[in-house]
Amino acid sequence: MQPPADEPSAPTVPVTVQELTGAQQTAPAITWLAAAEDEVGGPLVDESERERLTQLQRTHTRESRWRSLAAQVGSQVVGYAGVRLPTDASGGATGDVAVGAAGTTSATISATTSPATSATTEASPAPGPHPAVVRSALLRELHHLVVPAHAAELQVWMRHVSDEHVTGLEDDGFVVGRRLGILGCELAEEVEVPEVPGVTVREYEPGEDDAAVVEVLALAYEGTGDGGWTPERFAERRTLPWFRAEDLLLAEDEAAGRVLGLHWLKRRGEGVGEVYNLAIHPQGQGRGLGVLLLSAGLAHLRDVGCHDVLLWVDRANERAVELYTSRGFTTRWDDVALDAVTTG
Repeated sequence: MQPPADEPSAPTVPVTVQELTGAQQTAPAITWLAAAEDEVGGPLVDESERERLTQLQRTHTRESRWRSLAAQVGSQVVGYAGVRLPTDASGGATGDVAVGAAGTTSATISATTSPATSATTEASPAPGPHPAVVRSALLRELHHLVVPAHAAELQVWMRHVSDEHVTGLEDDGFVVGRRLGILGCELAEEVEVPEVPGVTVREYEPGEDDAAVVEVLALAYEGTGDGGWTPERFAERRTLPWFRAEDLLLAEDEAAGRVLGLHWLKRRGEGVGEVYNLAIHPQGQGRGLGVLLLSAGLAHLRDVGCHDVLLWVDRANERAVELYTSRGFTTRWDDVALDAVTTG
């Protein structure tokens, strides 16, 4: 794939991809990710993917179903990809592809792998290839990893995308399956929280509210790309370092004692909070719980010291987008899910 004609011309440079196996190969990939994320102002891979990559560097061990790749020009890292293979042929493979904009800072990787995949050490960074060229190289290698696993499907996420990142995507055998808008707003000194008659907003109580939380999440997202909530999945989320019970707010019907919705918040650090999950039980629809929970959550973030807040919302969910924009959220960037047309 060649860069579009209207892109600035640059020397043709080959992009190679190698699998990361240990600390010596992993460290430059982490360095590159950090530099690229700093340039675009946000994460390029999922936090779980970053944790797996960091653990590989620290312990030299990896999950049996996880593979990670670095795209290089010579010895310079210019992109990253990771994928989790399914446990059986009925499952799908999921992953992340991280590609910086043209000119993104690169990191030098040591040439210690086999001759078939190792890079040649260079004295200075090579010219950066077009992002679409890097993306194509990574997607091809992901295909090669996934095909032997007989995955039913392959979906990978790209974050902070622009037109240059998805140029010629169909030529790689992929289509855009989902587009998420990352919206944000600055928090006011005081956040007004409306009242909904007969509804109380309270903190989640571990153990006592687990079943109710899973029920709300499962029913609210049934049949969507965010579905599949189970007790096990909720338990796994509670083990993440950022989880705090006090940051999971529940809307409870006072008469029935039933949880009708939730607002799951996250503190990202440096005064930034996140609307991690806002979900309404089908029986709670039409009562103004979305505005109530959103406002209560923003007030909570303000109370714990946050001054800015982010959220991820499916662009196809017009009702949710309207709710957030009506409360002052504006677009910061977009993430897209790339679905493979075929994995064979």
